[in-house]
Amino acid sequence: MQDALKIGFLSFDSTRVSSNDVDYPIDVVMYEKDSFQLVEHRFEKDDLDYVGKQWSALLSNSVQKLSLEWMDPVFGKIGEISKA
Repeated sequence: MQDALKIGFLSFDSTRVSSNDVDYPIDVVMYEKDSFQLVEHRFEKDDLDYVGKQWSALLSNSVQKLSLEWMDPVFGKIGEISKA
């Protein structure tokens, strides 16, 4: 459930950044099997701002670590154009 909540937040955060009509608060409702009770919690922007910033930094770091070789065919064509 923790991973599901993380992924749900990351999906929300990505949508919020790219869409003007999505914003806080986030209401989370969980149900423990056979408990007959719901657990509810509301997150405001200040509650999760640091998580969004942490994710952004991790994502940027991951992009920097991606291999570059797969781009060679594209950039090779650019070199051919400038030689022509």
